[in-house]
Amino acid sequence: MMVIMAIMAIFLTVAVETASFQQKREKEEELIFRGNQVVEAIRLFRARFGRFPIALDELAKANPRVLRKIWNDPMTGRPDWVPVYLGEEGTTLQPLPGGLTPTPQPTPQPTPGPGTPGSQGPRGGPIIGVRSSVCDEAVKIYNGHTRYCEWKFFYDPTKLNPGIRPASAAPPSP
Repeated sequence: MMVIMAIMAIFLTVAVETASFQQKREKEEELIFRGNQVVEAIRLFRARFGRFPIALDELAKANPRVLRKIWNDPMTGRPDWVPVYLGEEGTTLQPLPGGLTPTPQPTPQPTPGPGTPGSQGPRGGPIIGVRSSVCDEAVKIYNGHTRYCEWKFFYDPTKLNPGIRPASAAPPSP
């Protein structure tokens, strides 16, 4: 009877670990999906308004909206994404497709953003993407990084996506 109980305990432990591992992988997939949705919203925002958002909530409050709501970070369960600012990834401000000139925007200083080692407080300026605030070790490797806080989802305006139509003029004001 003791041997059977020991074997059942081992099987139960393996089953719990497998379920936990699968749940972590699903959260990672959702993190990638939601991060890329925010990047697409930033691309649309820039195409419609000629500038990058200064705050993430601008994506959901813009008229017309480019994002239904600011989704929760799957790793924290809260909408506490850490913004990635223009200049952090070597990005610069380029003219928009179709000849539109973006409105001048301040370029942030090259100091790390909040939550990163060496952080010197909150930053500001144009937001080009997001990342998670959780720095746990990931199951998968994303763009060469193994920690969630290193997985940056950002729109690089210097790289044109051939599958995306250039924006026409900005929407008429009401």
